Amino acid sequence: MRPGSEHNRDSCVGLHALMAAEHADLDQLLDSAAGRGRAIDKQAYQHFRERLLRHIRIEERILLPMAARKRGQALAIAARLRLDHGALAALLMLPPVGHAYRAIRAVLDGHNPLEETEGGVYEQCERLAGSEINELLAQIAATPPVPVSSWVDSPKVLAAAKRALARAGYDTGLLEPGDGQSQ
Repeated sequence: MRPGSEHNRDSCVGLHALMAAEHADLDQLLDSAAGRGRAIDKQAYQHFRERLLRHIRIEERILLPMAARKRGQALAIAARLRLDHGALAALLMLPPVGHAYRAIRAVLDGHNPLEETEGGVYEQCERLAGSEINELLAQIAATPPVPVSSWVDSPKVLAAAKRALARAGYDTGLLEPGDGQSQ
């Protein structure tokens, strides 16, 4: 399967179904990478990073701009989504360790329902696309992978990830080794 072909699902699938299925695939990749009692799967983590960054690119460069263009203004939730995307991108720079997974999972658990639920971003975008939905789906299918840098194990990168988490409204204690609870 060529990179990105995971997104060439049945052409009759709507935007909402396509993007929600992508979330499910990403959840499975993250769970696989985290090991859950086994050794961390660095290859699965790398694949997760690549897929998540491509997914964010689709939302940031295709869906949110299309919605803003069609409405004449950004979706009310767009700023929140961008903060979450920034936090996720910062977290993806961290090495594959338990507290990084915990923080990524927390952001995804808060973020995905904003897009998937009834009246959420995907439903709004699908409705706004209207007769242009096939062109939008073609743009999504043609979105190339995002080049992914190696993760970095450094105090500066950890501090940047904590700042991004805080800006997005998440507990920076998620990035503390152990149970992830702030004191």
